[in-house]
Amino acid sequence: MTMTAAVLSIIGIAVTGFYPGIIVLSLVTLVPIASTYYAKKVVGMSPGFQKNYYRTFTIVNLLAILVILWMSFVIVHDRVLQDCC
Repeated sequence: MTMTAAVLSIIGIAVTGFYPGIIVLSLVTLVPIASTYYAKKVVGMSPGFQKNYYRTFTIVNLLAILVILWMSFVIVHDRVLQDCC
């Protein structure tokens, strides 16, 4: 499955050209990964700190999801459907 996605990505880049937004999408995906690793360190902290941490990173993760959805929409319309602007 991973190889299929990689091959289709390469074909898509070859057909439509490289889109700089892909770099941003790749960097945004690091937020949930980093928060998962940091959450393991928070286990030993006070309950108040844990509550603030989980609330903050829940909001950050939700914003990351919205950014990814929006950028995916923009990339599809700009590169695939070519109906932007």
